Amino acid sequence: MLLNPYREQLQVVAGTRILETDLGLAGFTFVDPVNPQRIWVLQHLLAPVKRRHIDGIRAKFEDAKGFIAFCNQRDLELLLGLAQPGDYCPWLDEYYPSPIDREFFGLCADDEDLKDDLFERELRLREQYPGILPQFLEVSRRIHNGSVESEELFTLLGDVDFYTGISPDTKLETVENRWSRVERSPVKWAAI
Repeated sequence: MLLNPYREQLQVVAGTRILETDLGLAGFTFVDPVNPQRIWVLQHLLAPVKRRHIDGIRAKFEDAKGFIAFCNQRDLELLLGLAQPGDYCPWLDEYYPSPIDREFFGLCADDEDLKDDLFERELRLREQYPGILPQFLEVSRRIHNGSVESEELFTLLGDVDFYTGISPDTKLETVENRWSRVERSPVKWAAI
């Protein structure tokens, strides 16, 4: 077990859900079980998201072609070899599934994960553009979600909280209001 997310005080980088500690896991790599040519690298850990069945910490992974994916804590503990299928998971109060079970999610990305990723990309842009971000900036990303690969393009509508008029708007909670997805296309990993 990495940690008990219900008992540990998890400190995040201010304004984000990125954990201040990576528990020494940043840089951990593993070979994709479906495609042995694909190597996943753990980038950092993120705080739990409430309302999930598996609400432990999350790990963000990236491969050499820039695809991102996330992994829940329970499945991460299996990938790290800290648990074996059938072992009891004390912090979740259930048993670890086998990677071939339907309950094993592995590398995927839901709306909250993608929101964190978009906010992280925006933070990198803020390092390049001090002050207010210029309207119509674009960011793209490649996403691995289970067996589905896609590429998305976003454009910045404005660096402003459209409800309050406050600018720049640097809140995670409103990041999806600032950006608009212009395009989402399926892609094949092998073709890139």
